[in-house]
Amino acid sequence: QFSTFSWTSMLFCAGVATGILYWGTIEWTHYYDRPPFGAVPRSQEAVRWASVFGIFHWGPTGWAFYCLPALAIGHAYYCQKIPRLRVSTACHAVLGRATDGPLGKLFDLCFIIGLLGAAGTSLGFGTPMIAAGFSHIFGIDPSYRLTVLIALLCTALFGTSVYLGLEKGIRRLSAINMVLTLLFLGFVATVGPTLFLLKTGLSGIGTIAAHFVKMHALAGPWDATHYAFAREWTVFYWAWWIAVGPFMGLFIVQISRGRTFRQIIIGTLTLGSLGCGLFYCVLGNYALYLQQQGLQDVVAIQKTEGASAAIISVIATLPLAPVVVPFFCVISLVFLATTYDSASYALASSASVALADNQPPARWHRLFWAFMLALLPTG
Repeated sequence: QFSTFSWTSMLFCAGVATGILYWGTIEWTHYYDRPPFGAVPRSQEAVRWASVFGIFHWGPTGWAFYCLPALAIGHAYYCQKIPRLRVSTACHAVLGRATDGPLGKLFDLCFIIGLLGAAGTSLGFGTPMIAAGFSHIFGIDPSYRLTVLIALLCTALFGTSVYLGLEKGIRRLSAINMVLTLLFLGFVATVGPTLFLLKTGLSGIGTIAAHFVKMHALAGPWDATHYAFAREWTVFYWAWWIAVGPFMGLFIVQISRGRTFRQIIIGTLTLGSLGCGLFYCVLGNYALYLQQQGLQDVVAIQKTEGASAAIISVIATLPLAPVVVPFFCVISLVFLATTYDSASYALASSASVALADNQPPARWHRLFWAFMLALLPTG
């Protein structure tokens, strides 16, 4: 139904939201002072793990939580011809017609509540970061009103996109977002410490490959420091990916008409992981370079003024900062919109009685969920 570029753009933009800009720039600061595996804080070993664990958390394991429900729901919808795009549809092979009754509705209700909470988390991280960017641009103090205004602006953007539908709205917005993001990352990699970014990025990927099993293992009492680290970070990320997983499964099914299981597996596990790794290798390692070279104390800003202020302070060190900071805010806003239009579409599908093959949910229904998604994070 969609070209490879359009399909990849929608898949990636829906799956990462603005969290990839937020955590991709600042996550390493948390590991710099509190590294895993008993490393000494701020040592070279701590720096190595700081540049690695973000890529690991947004790597194949996380994307597998998206891939699995997509395959289960897609098989039931396209192969078994069950005319419902819901999480309960994936249970049909095991529970049979029980999924048509109250039990299936209970599954779908849990999914809807879970997605509202997970989406609230993503918007809750993203809007303060954009507000910090607006504060930097216009010289105003960050406030609750500004954050709510940005949330409303984002709602208007993704509400329009989801109203227009997959082809005219979500596909186009995702493609625009992908192009803008690649331009931004290319700019940072070119004007920044290119060799440092390349060497640190490749070294990080090699470290993950060498310690893949070790990084997954929630170490026992004999390694108390890593056990605490894994509970605070790795398990947090797993919970986040799992909470969003059913939504992504539904959305991947909606955009994957005509694709094979192999294409979905390779697309999610490989392209998704490589895309996330690119953000960490460019933005995260650029911020780490500023810290190590004494050009910007990112860690101190993160501790005193918060993560959002630290992120904007990193972007503001780039050449042409008066242009680059607004550009970063625009990308962040569009990233939020491309996730929420996808979430609205999936929620409307899940709450529809029946959908024929390739039939979209009603427009009013999609808009209803778009505004519902904005309520929780605003609160």
